[in-house]
Amino acid sequence: MEPLYKQDLAHIQAAAFGNLAQGAAPEIIRLLKCASVQIRRVVDVGCGAGPLTAALVEAGFEVTGIDSSAELLAIARTAISKAHFIHGSVYETQIPACQAIVALGEPLTYHAEGADADFLVESFFRAASHVLPVGGMLIFDVIELGGPSLAGRYWSSGEDWAVLAETEEDQGSRTLVRNIETFWRVDQLYRRGCEVHRIRLFDTATLSNQLAACGFSTETAQAYGAQKLAPRRRAFFSSRTR
Repeated sequence: MEPLYKQDLAHIQAAAFGNLAQGAAPEIIRLLKCASVQIRRVVDVGCGAGPLTAALVEAGFEVTGIDSSAELLAIARTAISKAHFIHGSVYETQIPACQAIVALGEPLTYHAEGADADFLVESFFRAASHVLPVGGMLIFDVIELGGPSLAGRYWSSGEDWAVLAETEEDQGSRTLVRNIETFWRVDQLYRRGCEVHRIRLFDTATLSNQLAACGFSTETAQAYGAQKLAPRRRAFFSSRTR
């Protein structure tokens, strides 16, 4: 898969798009501390620049962050010295020993064009079930199939950056494509960049059945506590039962 969140978009992501992780962190930490097994080590899949990683470390957990963006990881490593980070895809990386795995902000939905996303995600569930002890937790969110179209355009800007994105959706192929243009001020000029993100849409019932087959008991919601998710996002709270 072509690298995502290269330097310019990584800078923008770190500067302005950590609100979901910051808002969801209190509920995730509460769930981890209330788990039936003592949770000490947490793997943060798709950790990005590390806003959730930082909150987990502050709460006393030992955290390993995994992300495919070298640029985002460089930001995270600088900001969070007490965490360990792994550069790579979670589908190609051995999950470290832990009692909980968190994948916040839809990282499991990003797939290369032509990839067998269903197989990869189900393989991830199996790998998680082999790593986690009984009582261990797997928490993640995806974009759901069905419902009002997510196609559209949006833009956002900050002091030294702007981002414009156009989203196209094809529910027949269960895909969402984001064409993203970035502008980042370097010295006195703005540098323009482009990225294309391909997203796979998932059916909640199918994922829940796959999790059950891997030994997980699952509940879903459209929020992490007080932190509501964007339209058609679904959070999964899974505990390994066998």
